[in-house]
Amino acid sequence: MEKTGRKSFLEGALVLMCAMVVVKIIGALFKIPLTNILGGVGMSYFSAAYDLFNPIYSISVAGLPVAVSKMVSQFAAQGRYRDVRRVLRCSFVLFVITGVAGFCLIFFGAGPFTHFVNNPGAYYAVVCISPAILFGCLMAAVRGYYQGLSNMVPTALSQVIEAVTKLTAGILLAYGVTAKGISDYEATGMLFGRAVESLERAQIEVLPYSAAAAILGVTASTAAGAAFLWLRHKLKGDGITRRMVEGSPRAHSGKRIMKRLVLIALPVCLGSLTVNLTTLIDLASIMSRLTSAMERAPEVILQMYQAYLPASIENSEVPRFLYGSYTGLTVSLFNLVPALTTTLGISALPTISAAWTRRDRALIKSNVESVLRVTAMVAIPAGLGLSALADPILHLLFAARPNEATIVVPLMRVMGISAILVALSAPINSMLQAVGRVSVPVRLMLIGGILKLATNFTLVAIPSVNIKGAPFGNIFCYTAIVCLSLYVLVQTTHIRLNYRSVFLKPLFAGLMCAAAAWASYGIISRLISSRLDVFLAIGIGGLVYAAVLLLTKTITREDVLLLPKGEKIAKILAKRSLLG
Repeated sequence: MEKTGRKSFLEGALVLMCAMVVVKIIGALFKIPLTNILGGVGMSYFSAAYDLFNPIYSISVAGLPVAVSKMVSQFAAQGRYRDVRRVLRCSFVLFVITGVAGFCLIFFGAGPFTHFVNNPGAYYAVVCISPAILFGCLMAAVRGYYQGLSNMVPTALSQVIEAVTKLTAGILLAYGVTAKGISDYEATGMLFGRAVESLERAQIEVLPYSAAAAILGVTASTAAGAAFLWLRHKLKGDGITRRMVEGSPRAHSGKRIMKRLVLIALPVCLGSLTVNLTTLIDLASIMSRLTSAMERAPEVILQMYQAYLPASIENSEVPRFLYGSYTGLTVSLFNLVPALTTTLGISALPTISAAWTRRDRALIKSNVESVLRVTAMVAIPAGLGLSALADPILHLLFAARPNEATIVVPLMRVMGISAILVALSAPINSMLQAVGRVSVPVRLMLIGGILKLATNFTLVAIPSVNIKGAPFGNIFCYTAIVCLSLYVLVQTTHIRLNYRSVFLKPLFAGLMCAAAAWASYGIISRLISSRLDVFLAIGIGGLVYAAVLLLTKTITREDVLLLPKGEKIAKILAKRSLLG
């Protein structure tokens, strides 16, 4: 049973991880060329709007789809198909109310918000993203409904349509508006009806419009996803026949169903708020503290970045340039690492929850160690690799923005370390929920958020530190969260973790991987002048990592069995005593 539970968890995690990788690749294909188009200043406008949208969107749609899915699955299991249909109608009403409220909050709050975060140029982008809340809510209602009916196809297809639309529409609109603005200026000396003194200045002043155009691509993607789901629902239906409906009991009142939906959704919404807390903290604090640093000692910051700043940039725009470079370049890559491990805890949650119910301590220990070990094996080499190859990776991906890439290289080196901590925190939080400690992750996130806010408030405002202090907020925040949450998990389950197997072996292998990648890049880049040098270095690092994992017997037989022809590979490795 122990091996079966572990294997099913790993198989489920592998499938979910592959799906997450695909989604993140599409996201990277959007963010990387967009950053090359907008640069640091433009990305500050885009990020301000997007980072405001994400928490409000998450709060708006996090709880209700879960509630819809749960109630639909319960009613369907009981054969109450009239109630199933009524849940959809009631959820639609609630989602429309929530979506309109979210739209009004962002649309009418755009002015005060952009002034609060010292980024008034983001106004148009914030306004353009406000309808996405409404479309997203409509989309979430149908997703939750079909998930409750155990049909994941509509959700998967809508996510693909949403991602592809965002990629194509966002990039084309941003590029089109930028090209149109500069072309009109070169022909008339006017930028969208306003006189601008130079081409360099026009290239900066076109960015609020370009960022707003990119944001319109995000709004268009939510509209396309919602339209697809509702059209599919009308054309293909939900699989519930008229006979099934006629044979089901009389439905509960709409008022009763709405009340249950709200009661189930509310705790999930509050949890979603804490998950987005760190993004909100960065949004609210980094720009304002950079502005304070710039006002306190502009000569210090200008001396540090003078060679990299765009021509004709004003002093008041320097904080936006630094903030946009940070969010546009480093945060985009940083988020890839936690995305690989978030699904590990989700996949293990049912198995650990069942073992906890039976008080099977051996199975709990086995699964907890497996989750942590596999998470460490994925996150550590990825994070350390980002740190070791920060310079060549950033300059490869953002070749059109070499100045911004140069500025954020030191930030990326720190962010690679914090990415490991963030990647570990999500599975640990899922396991805490599995053993009944649901409120602990929320409390620890609040503690971590306070540390992050204090770090941003203190370090970023120091002129000689400025934006370089922002990544340390993540380090302090997630170090506290991981250490405290792991302590609570161990104390709650009364297990003794094998820290050597779980953390130290993957850490040693990860360090060897990063060192090999760094050294090989240094040698290869001197021998050949090609973009292949980065990929070759990553490949060599990966080979070294695999070799060290095998030599230290970190990989187990269960891991290998997940691979194609895993039985044969496992036998070969077992003969050479390379499996743990």
